[in-house]
Amino acid sequence: MSNDEKQHVIETDAYQLLFQAMPDVVTVEQMCTMLGGISTKTGRKLLPSGRIAHFRIGRFYRIPKLNIIYYLREIMALGTPRDHDTLQL
Repeated sequence: MSNDEKQHVIETDAYQLLFQAMPDVVTVEQMCTMLGGISTKTGRKLLPSGRIAHFRIGRFYRIPKLNIIYYLREIMALGTPRDHDTLQL
């Protein structure tokens, strides 16, 4: 395995390792914790914007942990979080 491939594996697994204690499907509050402690109000705005795939059970949002990891990879690929507004479509 080349150094580039090893680096990709490390980067790919970093979020999964970081969040391994979290359940596979999380609540809005847990998602906000995973996103660095953002407010639940901001977290609830992210979901209807379509930036994080989710589903609802009754009136409650449930978010698969992998979708949060995909979102984090997406915003990190765009540059540092200060470079863009994560709530913009």
